[in-house]
Amino acid sequence: MKIAYVVNRAAAGAAEAAPMLEKRLRSLGADLIPMAWEDGPMTASESAALSDCDIAVVLGGDGSMMHVAKHAAEFGLPVLGVNGGTVGFMAGVEMDQLDRLERLMSGAYKTEARMMLEVTLKRPDGDLHFTALNEAVVSHGNLSRLVQLEVFSDGRSVSTYRADGVIVATPTGSTAYSLSAGGPIVDPSLNCMLLTPICPHAMHTRPYLFSDRNELTVTAKSEAYLTVDAEQAIPLTPQDRVVITRHTTDARLITLKENEAFYDILTKKLIDRR
Repeated sequence: MKIAYVVNRAAAGAAEAAPMLEKRLRSLGADLIPMAWEDGPMTASESAALSDCDIAVVLGGDGSMMHVAKHAAEFGLPVLGVNGGTVGFMAGVEMDQLDRLERLMSGAYKTEARMMLEVTLKRPDGDLHFTALNEAVVSHGNLSRLVQLEVFSDGRSVSTYRADGVIVATPTGSTAYSLSAGGPIVDPSLNCMLLTPICPHAMHTRPYLFSDRNELTVTAKSEAYLTVDAEQAIPLTPQDRVVITRHTTDARLITLKENEAFYDILTKKLIDRR
């Protein structure tokens, strides 16, 4: 089995754990294709290298797994996240569970489909396209001032916000930035989009849930930035429109954890965490 082996050495504990994980995979007969990767988007050559592999194994935190998973989805590759970060909510195995890697090599593993977002920045000089596994954020710039935003669903106005920004998240992203902003926790097996305002200047503003068949559009009336999965920060003008739909491709995450439901992991990672 040819495995794209990605280590984010900037993640806490990943550099120290990498030799142990590599040794274990090679002892099981894995043909490892090492891919050096740091925070930020993959290069075209790194992304293309994935097309020659059967699966990808990522050692790092949730950010590492997220970035690799959406690139691997282009080639239908499932991704196993090995927790080398602080939370590792998306990890399919922990460092003290490496005995389970035998199931990976034999193909006796499960995969979870995670919906992604197609984020299109429509502007007069041409469109820009991005993929989000967690979220797209439209927020204020460097100054701590409110931005005025309007959100539409299928062309109809949903609400106008004076806020620090808005988050449009997937169910996978519901436990990331959206959660910190007061959004709901959503089971990742569901297919929907979350709209969560960030610090709105209003008494009764609440998050929205939309069908994955909806098309959401966000416009900014003042200085704002579009950020997609914490990879890009693109300045917006009042003429720009951010259009968000469900991506045609799902990411596939491998899990080697036995008898652990989403809510078990939620409790362990976020509620009981000390």
